[in-house]
Amino acid sequence: MRSSIQSRLIVSASFVLICFLGLAGLVLDAAYLKGTQNALNEQLQIHLYSILAKSELSKNNQIAITSGLSDPRFSRIDSGLYAFVFNDENTIVWRSASSAGVKTSSVPSLKAGQKTFIQTTHMGQANVELHYKAIIENAFGTSSPFEFVMISSSNNADTKIAGFRSVLWQWLGGISLLLISVQFFIIRKSLAPLRQIVVDLEFIHQGSSDRLKSQYTSELKDIASTLNRLIENERTHLIRYRNTLADLAHSLKTPLSVLTGLYEQGSLSKEDITTLKTQTLQMRQLVDYQLQKAAAKGHQTLSAPLNLQPIVQQITNSLNKVYVTKQLTLLTDIDEDIKYSAEKGDMFELFGNLLDNAFKWANKTVRISIIKTDDGTSSGVQITIEDDGPGIADEELSNVLKRGIRADETTKGHGIGLAVANELVSLYQGSFISSNSPLGGQQWTIFLPYR
Repeated sequence: MRSSIQSRLIVSASFVLICFLGLAGLVLDAAYLKGTQNALNEQLQIHLYSILAKSELSKNNQIAITSGLSDPRFSRIDSGLYAFVFNDENTIVWRSASSAGVKTSSVPSLKAGQKTFIQTTHMGQANVELHYKAIIENAFGTSSPFEFVMISSSNNADTKIAGFRSVLWQWLGGISLLLISVQFFIIRKSLAPLRQIVVDLEFIHQGSSDRLKSQYTSELKDIASTLNRLIENERTHLIRYRNTLADLAHSLKTPLSVLTGLYEQGSLSKEDITTLKTQTLQMRQLVDYQLQKAAAKGHQTLSAPLNLQPIVQQITNSLNKVYVTKQLTLLTDIDEDIKYSAEKGDMFELFGNLLDNAFKWANKTVRISIIKTDDGTSSGVQITIEDDGPGIADEELSNVLKRGIRADETTKGHGIGLAVANELVSLYQGSFISSNSPLGGQQWTIFLPYR
């Protein structure tokens, strides 16, 4: 599982999900904590304004709370809500009944109209203190500064925060498990076509099927098509090898029988020696032909398109050296950028056989052209090779172009090259047409369709 795509997707997606929910939990927790603290601070300010509204300054500058406070907790000892008033000498001049046993101090640095919140701890109890400096004026026109202190226990707020955190992380944990389970199901369902390809390939391996036949998703259609082409290519190659071996074995039967008969004779006449030479040559031609036929590969599914111009250039350079005494004129019309998806060896074999034939029989001129064609129904590459030689008689064409030759299927002077070329063109599902050249000799027109 560690190396599977499914496990990697699940682990990575789970990691991202947990990180996201964890960060979301931290943000929510911080937001709730901030909100709770703000709510507590606002309550302290409300209590402060309530006390300020009921505060009066006497003629001798003594502060007094004219009536009872609105919140009954100010009257209950150890209620968690306390109030103090300090004079300008930092002495407590008033305190609520609930503040018995509670100690606090003023903040001398406060200026009139300023307030500050302080976090304190008293006897193991966490508190929030609001300190506010105010100037109280009496009816006689005199005023004095006082510091009002509101103290509230934060135990209730801490309890609420702890409860919120417990519920929050329980829910986030449950959501995480649920989403991981859902994404496991989704990923497994999404990867089902890949598992189906594996199953179909196993059927092919076992011989139960000959190709991938299932309906795959749009993303996998090209992969399945490519695999099918690979399978078809390999199966075609295997069939060709088997047929070639069968053809070779059958073709060699007659020459071997003749040689066996000669071997059993006590002595060989000139006629027997000629027969021996002929049969040996035919066997060599048969072996060469069948080996070249078997080596042909056809369309290559995963190969890059070949540039044909350098291949032709390399072959013609070699032939110019071989037939240098003939002083032939070579006419070419080839697009330098024209490409075709094929096995390089097949193209060397095709052009090599046809051009060698043209150079061999030409009197003065050989011409080759390669162009792209598209008639609306099929597109491909058209190759034309022609010479000004004697050409090939119509009655000989049927022999030199046969797909499978026997001992009597080659014509002297033409060898096996044209038969191999014909096999290669058929392998690429193309056409191989013979006609009279405007130059006066033979013209071969080959059409190779695009894959």
